[in-house]
Amino acid sequence: MTGAEGLSGGIAKANLNVLHALVKFCKAQGLRFVVLSLLEKECHRPLFLKEEVVFKSFDGNKWAFTKSLLSTISCNSVICFDHVGLALPLLPLAFTGLIKTVIFAHGSESWKRLRMMNSWSFRCASMVFTNSDYTLAKMRQRIARFKGRACPLGLSPDFPMNEVIPHPSGDSISLEAVDGKIYPMGQKFLLLVGRMITPRKGSEEGQKGHRFLMNILPRLLEEFSDVKLVFPGTGDDVAHLKQLARSKNVASSVFFPGQVSLEMLGKFYQHCYAYVMPSLQEGFGLAYLEAMNYGKACVGCFDQGAEDIIIHGKTGFLIKNPNDSNELLESLRHLLKDSNLADTFGKNGFKRLHENFTTGHYQNRIKEALDLVWENMFH
Repeated sequence: MTGAEGLSGGIAKANLNVLHALVKFCKAQGLRFVVLSLLEKECHRPLFLKEEVVFKSFDGNKWAFTKSLLSTISCNSVICFDHVGLALPLLPLAFTGLIKTVIFAHGSESWKRLRMMNSWSFRCASMVFTNSDYTLAKMRQRIARFKGRACPLGLSPDFPMNEVIPHPSGDSISLEAVDGKIYPMGQKFLLLVGRMITPRKGSEEGQKGHRFLMNILPRLLEEFSDVKLVFPGTGDDVAHLKQLARSKNVASSVFFPGQVSLEMLGKFYQHCYAYVMPSLQEGFGLAYLEAMNYGKACVGCFDQGAEDIIIHGKTGFLIKNPNDSNELLESLRHLLKDSNLADTFGKNGFKRLHENFTTGHYQNRIKEALDLVWENMFH
């Protein structure tokens, strides 16, 4: 794997659930469990792994990782990868059927920006587990003859799950805005959590939705003077986004608190009015689940992984094109005008999370799929 405890981002969070599922699977089958982590250090070994589980870290050394991978495998091994690129050294063995590989597919590199050798790795895999039905459908349009199964993600084990929707506590949140002044957030702040990467030609990065929201904020403030945008996270695009806020004269309504603790992130979810991520780069979107865990309405996009999570008109809104400022603006106007609707969406989303996307749901989906792979190895 690329990593889990020592990395940030959706794949690392998903890997925590995968590791839990693999522990259960190996115990049930009486198998030895070895974890090879490319980007982590020994100190990042997950605490829940028992002593008998071998954990090797490589701190980014690809050659050492590959050498250890090749020396670890055997003919009756099931080798799982959290990124298709890591499976490349085993492609000849997978092609001949000497080993069984399982690849977890998370993003557009699995279909949109697909390299030829990665395509062959998917075709030769015993099973490809996708993070959503959306990703599986996109891969089937692009790759012929591969064994795929959708295993929609669940809430990360390190994110505390609420049994009831928590009401905002009495303590208010105050943050420094782009204009350098500190303001209370009030009751109408919209939240988007995610890395802020500068958009580049040929890449989908930088389309989480920050710019889309900034573009409509001046018109939104004309009707809702107390609305604010809060963007926790880091990235090389933060300075550009701050400058964009200044150029649009909305610097007092936009906030970049940086990388925040899990406790502070929970407060943001608890106090925000809605979670708004009109992203064009989501294979799934774990942050939607985190917001639903606090009973918040969510806004995402059609033809994205958000479709697996958000039910349009029931748990939030999906929009067709966030570049269409009028469409995004109208959706947010509708939500901000009707707090009862936002509350209803939030309650429906909270219920949907508990019925479909808990840590237990995801871990069970993985284990059941792995049981099928193991059974097919001997039939």
